[in-house]
Amino acid sequence: MNVTVKDYILLMKPRVIWLLVLAAIAGYIFAAAPRLSITYIVELTIVGLLSTGGSAVFNMYYERDIDARMSRTMSRPIPSGRISPSNALTEALALSIIGFTLSYIWLGLLPTVFVVLGWFFYAIVYTVLLKCRSWSNILIGGLAGNAALLTGWVLARPLDLEALLLSMAVYLWIPAHIWSLVIREKDDYARTCIKMLPLEMREDRAMSLVALLNIASNIYMLILYLYFFRNVIGLVILLATAAWSSYYSIKAIIKPNRDVFWSMFKASSPVLTVFLILGMALSIIK
Repeated sequence: MNVTVKDYILLMKPRVIWLLVLAAIAGYIFAAAPRLSITYIVELTIVGLLSTGGSAVFNMYYERDIDARMSRTMSRPIPSGRISPSNALTEALALSIIGFTLSYIWLGLLPTVFVVLGWFFYAIVYTVLLKCRSWSNILIGGLAGNAALLTGWVLARPLDLEALLLSMAVYLWIPAHIWSLVIREKDDYARTCIKMLPLEMREDRAMSLVALLNIASNIYMLILYLYFFRNVIGLVILLATAAWSSYYSIKAIIKPNRDVFWSMFKASSPVLTVFLILGMALSIIK
């Protein structure tokens, strides 16, 4: 079977990790603007891609047997046989170690602590310790999202309440995003050992809870925007994006069905993306 570079890149979950890398860059710009270092932004991007990519590859390696049982994931490079588990583990360790090393050399000790914490919460706490043991895996493993933004923040200035509040935008976004996918693919998840809240409760209650959580996440980002950024044009853009995402939540509450949660899953990422990009832009020009 032919193995391509694309397969090794797919192991890094590029459609997932880019948002965490963006959060790290946003954390730096929030803290440092308007005095920015392009060098730091480039270095932070490289470190983020390597460390989060390494944790994602490790996740793929560790969950290869689970992926093989799910129709959504059985075509991934390891369960399909295109990449061997040993090669995947080698890639995971190489990316992670290089990412940690470059982080320490380029960014310093404190940012590296957050880089390592983010890796640890996702690869070890979430993937190894909790994913098949407790539905709280997302709530605890989600701290990797906080760590991403805080990595960039502490590169520019000390940790403070503003940093923690902004990082919570990433943390609160994660459960609704992941659990909406779980509801959509409930039958797939039920064939595995994975523990997720929507699998632990009555389906109609799970749908209402996840829909409300998505709305709460959108409202939280709007509150942060109004408090820290306060730009009318940006507010209109963020409101429109949040309304689009919340529309599917309201639709799910009124007439619950699994298909609407796929739309909610796809609509939730743009809200966080727009929030981070607007925040960066306004931090620079204010």
